[in-house]
Formats: sequence, C-alpha cells, structure tokens
Amino acid sequence: MLATVKNYDLICYQLRNNLYSQLDNSLKKDIDKLSKEITNILNSSKKIQSQSVDVLAQLFNLRVKAIKWLSQDNNFNYLEMLSEVTSQIEEIGENRKMEILKDNILFALRCNRRVIESLFNSGGQSENLNIDFNQLPDINYQQFLASLAFAIPDDETAQKIADWTNASLHIEFVMLAADIIRDEKIKVSDSSINELSFLVADAAQEYSALATEFGILKTKANQQSFSNQPFDKSFVKEQKTLADIGIEDFASNFTN
Repeated sequence: MLATVKNYDLICYQLRNNLYSQLDNSLKKDIDKLSKEITNILNSSKKIQSQSVDVLAQLFNLRVKAIKWLSQDNNFNYLEMLSEVTSQIEEIGENRKMEILKDNILFALRCNRRVIESLFNSGGQSENLNIDFNQLPDINYQQFLASLAFAIPDDETAQKIADWTNASLHIEFVMLAADIIRDEKIKVSDSSINELSFLVADAAQEYSALATEFGILKTKANQQSFSNQPFDKSFVKEQKTLADIGIEDFASNFTN
C-alpha cells in the first residue's frame, strides 16, 4: 500500500495521486476539500502567495491525519527515493507553459531529498522508526504553533522552526496546485505560473537554508547543531510525529 509514501513532507500530494482510492471517506473528504480550496485560489484574481498562507493550517492538519492512517501498514518505511514523485512532476513539464514550474518543483524535491538523506544517513539512523503513531495525540496547526511557544524559550528559534515547517507546507501546496492544473486542465495565466514557480523556489531555498542553520545539512563552516539549542527534550520526544511532519531535525533528538 505504501510503495510511494515514505516521506511525510509530501504525504498529501502522494495520497491525492497514488492512494486516493484506498483512503477512508474522511480522508477523501479532506483531500477533496483541500483540492477545492487550492482550485479556488488558482481561479482567483488575487495574488497566490497571500492566499496560500490561508491553507497551510488545512494542509498541516491533513498531514497529521494521513500519518496515522499510513502508519497502520506494518511495512511502513520512512525513507524512499523520490523517483515516482519526480516522474510525476516531470510529466507536468510536458506542457511547455509549465516547464519553469516543473523545474522549480524538482529543485524543491532535491532540497527535500538532501535533508531527508542527511538525517538518516549521518549518524547511522535506521530507516525504520518503531513509532506507534496511533498512540500519539492529535495536534492541529494552531496547537503546534502554541506548543513551540511553550516548549522553546528562544523566540527566534521557535520562529525558525515554524518558518521551516511553513516552507515545507508551501512546497507541497505548489506541488498540489501544479497537479490540479494538469489533472483538471485549469487555465491559469503566465503570471500565476510564475507566482507558483517563485513561491516553490523561495520555499525550497528557505527550507535548505534553515536545515543548514540547524546543522542538518553540513557545510565547511562549523554550524551549531539544532540539538544543542535550548528547549525541553521531553517535549521533543513526545512530539516526534511533528518532527516527521515537517521538523525533521527533531528525529535526531528522538533517537538519542
């Protein structure tokens, strides 16, 4: 069932594309609602980026539900190369109008791959994390932001974690938008395509930059490991599922 779903950052995209027929009715309704919201944004005359912020919470909440659904499969494995997703994105570029958008999404996927591989290849972490996601509490986007404020005394660090999560969500938002344009043959202007392209490229750059600052992606300069930042480690362990939703550097703390 989970042949293509190994990366939580892309979970909603993959559910919509590869596993929709297997979803329960509740998840189907959530996917359909999210797709409708994104379609409305694409059809709107307003700027896409300003509207995309409004669906981040919806996308985050769907990720949490999807993870619990996916975890019911005993063969669940966190890591997988993004070859199938990449091939699906490549198909978007068959429309020359969408080629620049395709290239920027592929750039974002490469950034995501580097982060995931760094997390699980540096330090000898296993690809299989024995976590019972069904036993973890539900948490929505607003609760997630509130938990950062309570658990991390450094406001700047808490904001960077929120920014990193939002960057991940924006990447998936653009992937879903591009997929909807292709599937439903929605006519969008060149300016809208350019907006989406800029949004995903900007999000990917922020995602990588923050991962580097947190010490997940290594550079020649010595970076302070995010695990050395001041916050409650018990909170990190309890909120492991959030790490996989979009705060992957928490995974290293969970396995310590």
